[in-house]
Amino acid sequence: MQGRGLRLAAAALAAWLGLSAAPAFADEAISAARCAQNKAAGKITFLTSFAYAASAGILDVVAANELGYFKALCLDVAMEPGSTNTQLVSAGTAQLAGLGGASDVLVAVDNGADLVGVATYGNVGAIELLTMADSGIETLKDFAGKTVGYKGAIPPQFLAMFLDAGLDQDSVNWVSVGYDPVILPNGSVQGLAAYKSNEPKALAAKGYKVKEWDPDAFGVHSTFNTLVANGSFAKAHPTVVEDFLRATFKAFAWINASDDHLDQALAAAAALSTSGYDLETSKARWKVEMDLIAKSLPKGAAVGQQSLAQWTPEAETLSRFKLIKTAEIAKAQDNRYIDAVVKDGAVVWPAP
Repeated sequence: MQGRGLRLAAAALAAWLGLSAAPAFADEAISAARCAQNKAAGKITFLTSFAYAASAGILDVVAANELGYFKALCLDVAMEPGSTNTQLVSAGTAQLAGLGGASDVLVAVDNGADLVGVATYGNVGAIELLTMADSGIETLKDFAGKTVGYKGAIPPQFLAMFLDAGLDQDSVNWVSVGYDPVILPNGSVQGLAAYKSNEPKALAAKGYKVKEWDPDAFGVHSTFNTLVANGSFAKAHPTVVEDFLRATFKAFAWINASDDHLDQALAAAAALSTSGYDLETSKARWKVEMDLIAKSLPKGAAVGQQSLAQWTPEAETLSRFKLIKTAEIAKAQDNRYIDAVVKDGAVVWPAP
């Protein structure tokens, strides 16, 4: 039912654009030659950065698919919850995916991965460490000997933050954990990697008081939610990458046009989820991320556009603490795709 609601919204949007039916919508969205180019790429697998969470680079991809934007651009997109996104995209098993931010891309490319960052949503850090307010941890040095939980991989922003305080990686007992933040108040860990838009809100809703350790406050500046593509695939199929971004950022604007659109997108994501999906918490998460994105958007840039300057603080931090061998931003970032689909701050639609 949720998907049907989004499809009805797409029909209404098509009518507003003067397109009377779905086939006309598709015809107007792309030229026959470009359509053929996109179809030649075959099925495109996109891996989300975290299940079907209400996060930029996930929810807008869900909406783009449900609204028929991908189909209108002759793209056959299969969405899957991600896991080892860097490895899978580099290997070509998936063609596109979401990663945490520029640092993840820079580290991956430094390690030889065949991928490039093609769009970045937020230009401020979205991750932080949490401790309980009464934990006794008052300074970064107090994390020495403490157990800190992380998901996926230890964020380089945290390593840099600790190194700057005189703690090396081995001073902290890092453990890989799941996604239930209650492991912090129950004492399983003394510190927990978190998203500003998620775990602090979830724990506060349960009545827990936490202290937030934001890397930005300690001079470690970063980005969040970067979309990446397999480098070889992107070079071979540039129109596919362009039009994936075109559809995704058109859906991003659609979601943010009204609370009703956001509700419909969340309902579609909930329908895809195989576990519980808290709609109210998810709605709050999306709005926190939108605030972070809006406040950190560089002057004159559209959402998603990135530059060497935007990634430079992270590259310099990674280099300074020898978390990467060489900071090759130009190798890790390719802006031709996102720059081709936005003009004067808006998505160019239909495709050329």
